[in-house]
Amino acid sequence: MSVDRVKARIMTVMRNLPPLPEVTRRLLVVMRDEEASAQDVAKVLSSDQALAGKVLKLANSSFYGVANEVTTISRAVVIMGFTGIRNMALGFGSTAALKDLESGLDLDTFWAHGMANAAAVQVLAPHVGRRIDPEEAFLAGLMHDIGAYVLAAAVPDEYRKVLAGAEGSLEDREREATGFTHSQVGQGLLQFWELPQAFGDAARYHHDIEKATSGEQPLTTLVALADILACVHGGSFEPPASESDLGRLMSAAGVSTDALMIALSGMNRKIDEMREFMHIAGAGEARRFASVAEGSRCVVITADDQRRDWTGALLGHFGYQIFPMHAYFNQEPGSADVRVVMVDPQTLTREQLNRLMTFLESQAATVCLLIESGAQPPAHLQQLPWLNFIFTREQLNDVLVRQPA
Repeated sequence: MSVDRVKARIMTVMRNLPPLPEVTRRLLVVMRDEEASAQDVAKVLSSDQALAGKVLKLANSSFYGVANEVTTISRAVVIMGFTGIRNMALGFGSTAALKDLESGLDLDTFWAHGMANAAAVQVLAPHVGRRIDPEEAFLAGLMHDIGAYVLAAAVPDEYRKVLAGAEGSLEDREREATGFTHSQVGQGLLQFWELPQAFGDAARYHHDIEKATSGEQPLTTLVALADILACVHGGSFEPPASESDLGRLMSAAGVSTDALMIALSGMNRKIDEMREFMHIAGAGEARRFASVAEGSRCVVITADDQRRDWTGALLGHFGYQIFPMHAYFNQEPGSADVRVVMVDPQTLTREQLNRLMTFLESQAATVCLLIESGAQPPAHLQQLPWLNFIFTREQLNDVLVRQPA
């Protein structure tokens, strides 16, 4: 199919999408007025009973965690803030617009990834070097891949083949098959809806490492960084970035390794809270992601403290218990219950590896190697399963499923 035909189909899909509700547009106008008050916003909200009801439900949900019941729209506006109200209305409007769009994509999986990104970006926002409103970050994260849904609706047959492909990045496959990427289409849709430019930029450039680390678009940087955490969480359209890209994004955002650990530990709770948001928005129920051996004990063997911390944080996020390396070597109580041992061969000498593998042969745990992106396992260990240091829940599940219990 020619690029012109694909473009025509994309524009047809966009034009046929329901416009953002009139009340949402009016809210945007009111909130641009520096003199606007909470009462002004409440008055606009009250003109749409359905939206007003959703606002009250959300204000009383665990998403905001208020102690006393919120019974008035004006009180909800105070609790949620202008940015929260704006983004809530935009989120409700966008999910409603896509709800009935036939694209062939799994809507639950699509929104699950959006929720994971939104959770990560909202938790990370207070830790970045430049101030970013967590509510604004939440919406940018939720909508960052929205172009994939439009592209799949415009050319469903071609997009199914794109998703089924394994060679190259998702954007490379999209470009080859259709002439467009979901990032380009997402930016186009958000511009079509006349949303703030920062949202469109985040959708367009969250896979562009040069743009995302340029320092010119802090929201894009944060969404790109959150996308790595969302990908490892599960439900992504493509594998996460490399360690090099992660490092560049952390540096550009001014985020420490400790902040990433905090984000990972807080994501599951945030995602659970967001289920209420998505349910109230009418987007359906996003599926939960489970690990094959969730709750099992796991040991990380490496001489690099940062790699140990990162891998331990990932495993903890996936529901595993981290068992101390020294306690495992000393066969302390609980070591017999270790299910998975992850080994970083690049930080160990050949002699250390030989002694380690001899010891592990006598253990019942599944042994998995941790390898830098683009590298290969040592020749004498290539019979073992291996993962990159930034691995997804599904990739780890695949390794465990292939191994005897």
